[in-house]
Amino acid sequence: MADAVVAAAGVLLVTGLALGLLWGSSAFAMVPTSSRTMKAIAKVNRSSGRTMAIQLDLTMRVGDQDPIASGELISHPSGLARLELRGYGGRTDRYLLSGGELLAAKDGRRLDRPQPILQPFFLLQPGTETTLRAALETFGVNSEWIGLAPCGDRDCFVIGDPRLAELTPLPLNAAADETHVLDDPLDPPEVESGSESKAQPALQEARLIGPALALPEEGQIPRLWVDTRDLQVRGIDRSSGVFTIFGPIIHFEKLEVPAWFEIHAPGEPTIRFDVDRAVQVNASPQAFSRSWLLAPTDPKPDPPTEAQDSLKIPINP
Repeated sequence: MADAVVAAAGVLLVTGLALGLLWGSSAFAMVPTSSRTMKAIAKVNRSSGRTMAIQLDLTMRVGDQDPIASGELISHPSGLARLELRGYGGRTDRYLLSGGELLAAKDGRRLDRPQPILQPFFLLQPGTETTLRAALETFGVNSEWIGLAPCGDRDCFVIGDPRLAELTPLPLNAAADETHVLDDPLDPPEVESGSESKAQPALQEARLIGPALALPEEGQIPRLWVDTRDLQVRGIDRSSGVFTIFGPIIHFEKLEVPAWFEIHAPGEPTIRFDVDRAVQVNASPQAFSRSWLLAPTDPKPDPPTEAQDSLKIPINP
């Protein structure tokens, strides 16, 4: 009888080890279906209170400098956004984003080549699968392509990159094993000494990365990064090479928004916005008109600080 018990325990142990090995080798090579993922992200947006127009009061920094401006961002889930920056030197910049069209003005005068300071925050706001897909398509993100890649100390669903989409469905919010780390599929493979690699280097510095590889003819791939645990958006990659990173979620009463976000443009210093306050607002389409963009401003007479005057950013004269 004792021998039979020992034998049965041995069978269970071997079976358990086999299942553990199978799970460990395949669990992180699976993602949910596109439809379930879009619905789940939209549900999180609804529960976060972001599905109506919201206003963010911001503090702006460039690189490692002290704050240089305060800002007011109003973002609408329909794909409209506006940003007003008041530099501590007295100048005022305004940005208007309608879908993929970006316009800007300095002290009421239109800028021909606006910097990419206003990015599509409204991609965090759609409340249905249909509106989320439509918003992503506006920026060239194909929501049928979903894969996995590391983002900082977590894993993210990467939406829009066909190189990561050859994966099998996994239930949403499946618990992740902290001892497993997903190898970055975008990292170029190591090569032996004397050989050459044609892969371009990945843009990763122990945190969420922007576009890592350029396709030979199509350029950078627009992508959306979504945390696998809380299904909050962690980043947006644009086809221009600009990418935005969103910080951890904080609460302003029932409204949940990132504590900060950073805009990275090739060859330019990082632009960081810290969120000081967030509220839901009633904003009609007229609030995002060109008349607002080009309305006269009354700049303050205070001179810019030395740090503000030395930086080549739109709020400077």
